[in-house]
Amino acid sequence: MSEEQKIDWTSGEIGNLWNIYMANSMSSCMFKHFLLNCEDEEIKDCLVTADQLSKDILSHLKEMFQQEGMAVPMGFSLEGDVNESAPRLFSDSFYLNYLEMMVKYGALYYSVALPGFSKMDLRQSITDINISSLNLSNKVTEMMLNKGLHVRAPSIPKMKEVTFVEKQSFFNGYYGDKRPLSAMEITHLYLNIQVNAIKTILVMGFSQVAKDAEVRNYFLRGKKINIKQHNTLSQIMYKEDLPVSIPSQFMITESTEAPYSDKLMLFHISNLSSAKVRNFGDSIAVSPRHDLGATYARFLLETANFAEDGGNIQIENEWMERQPGNVDRNQLAKEKK
Repeated sequence: MSEEQKIDWTSGEIGNLWNIYMANSMSSCMFKHFLLNCEDEEIKDCLVTADQLSKDILSHLKEMFQQEGMAVPMGFSLEGDVNESAPRLFSDSFYLNYLEMMVKYGALYYSVALPGFSKMDLRQSITDINISSLNLSNKVTEMMLNKGLHVRAPSIPKMKEVTFVEKQSFFNGYYGDKRPLSAMEITHLYLNIQVNAIKTILVMGFSQVAKDAEVRNYFLRGKKINIKQHNTLSQIMYKEDLPVSIPSQFMITESTEAPYSDKLMLFHISNLSSAKVRNFGDSIAVSPRHDLGATYARFLLETANFAEDGGNIQIENEWMERQPGNVDRNQLAKEKK
């Protein structure tokens, strides 16, 4: 055994691997019900690939946790969190749009997580997972293009010459002259609008089937927040004479029978809300216009509060699995007799 292998995992390695396990545990359950109802064979093929990737990741991480002497997260299970007899809740086209969003999030998370790993075997594992996710992302995007489901970002005129910013009005957003949106500002508006549309459809579907009234009301609140944020971002695009295209909302059936447990659906929406917080933070960083930064900051706080409220509901129902963390040394000292 090499010296490298004897070194314990760091907090970054433990935390990221735990997060990856939980996310793929949830995704595997989502894909299970999708596969039971998907009629389009091409879309089903993408779902099979995604489901197998999640299963491979879970199997690999479980083995790694056990070898390290760590408890394997409970996560979610097909037996406890999936109702296989429930009718389909979403259309095949939604399955593909949803998958596009999730593989993008996965690839982004793995890329951001990689610098937090020191052990070379773990770095290689994350690299392999990321490559598989990127390959799946390419496959899904190509299929969406072929089926006419992929919504492209708006086009802008090509740059003919190099120019430099000459005035501080470049940052104006509320007062004085307001410059046109930059390419990256448009890109992030587009991405936030597209992802928000998929999340709105997801939370609308979940609100139809949730059994617990508090969970159901939480989803309805999430729907209102998403629609409000969508309208605000869309208005910014419209004022710049830029098109706003989103997937149709007619991708939800009339079913009121839950295909998933309230525990899983609540975890999913809370987790996606946390991802939205990161999205808004990234958008602030590339949006110099004051009005955009202020809008994203407001959305960030609103979404963070929403995610926390979802966490509180999970805690009240004893659904929130505790992430590995440090020990309270002061408490240990107090307990010593």
